[in-house]
Amino acid sequence: RLKVDIQQFPIPARQSWPLYPLFDNNRQIVWVGDTVIDSGRIWQFNIATNTYKEHKLNDTSIVTASVLDSNGNIWYLDPLLIGYYSPSSHTSNKVFDIQTNETIFGMAIDDKGIIWMTSPNDAKIFRFDTNSKNFEPAIHLPFAKSRPLGIVFDESTLWIADELGSLIRISSINTDTIYRYSPPHSLEDVLASPTDILSIPYLNSIFVSNHNDKSVTSFNLTDNQFRNYDLATLGLPFGMALDKLGNIWIVQHTSNQSFVLDPISGDSRKFIIPHSNPYAQWVTSDSNGDVWLGEQLAGSLGKIIIN
Repeated sequence: RLKVDIQQFPIPARQSWPLYPLFDNNRQIVWVGDTVIDSGRIWQFNIATNTYKEHKLNDTSIVTASVLDSNGNIWYLDPLLIGYYSPSSHTSNKVFDIQTNETIFGMAIDDKGIIWMTSPNDAKIFRFDTNSKNFEPAIHLPFAKSRPLGIVFDESTLWIADELGSLIRISSINTDTIYRYSPPHSLEDVLASPTDILSIPYLNSIFVSNHNDKSVTSFNLTDNQFRNYDLATLGLPFGMALDKLGNIWIVQHTSNQSFVLDPISGDSRKFIIPHSNPYAQWVTSDSNGDVWLGEQLAGSLGKIIIN
């Protein structure tokens, strides 16, 4: 019985490829970086006035993933460097080289202001202290062929989606011991290239999107049990976000279908994004519980209003 209204907000530029929407609760703004090569900008979208503002970034080619620190500053990936921008002071941004030749995939910030970044090609987790502006020693995952992708911070723990087919847990306080959780042999095909990762505290569970299996998998932190949710989709599940009713929205970059999943009943339903080829990979939700899509090839933000 869920009813939605899907709206499109094209970016006012000749060419723009928005990728990773980030909701700023204090300012009631959706930030989204531009992935057009050498565009060097991030867009500010005011959800009250439905208007855009462009912010130019020095020494930056593209903006992929981003996070907000406790002071409301934006930290973003280029993706071979990490950049900093203060919207409040409009000061010139600064960039810091990541000591790697590999592309960084995901990033998350913990409660101490440490940014954790996944490097799938060399199985490393890079850490950057936003207070001292220095890198901490990188963590090399001790599991053969690991490819860390999505990462999320949940209380004092970092959870990582390992494309190999497992979940990885690292304490933000003590990184000496790293845990890996894999499905039992009876469910060995459950985690098929897990990509994005989402924490749902009220269910005490971690959810991952399975890029190659057209499904979503949950991992219950109480009993360490896996549960799989099949999606009747033509696309490849990617980014996930929660709406105001506790449903999970999953976008798929090879299809204009967006799926909504009830994580308790397991029921799912598809909705069609108006653009025929939006190439939506990442999604977020605002303080009203509405959902925002970065529609990269459509050059727009999409909004799913939950009724």
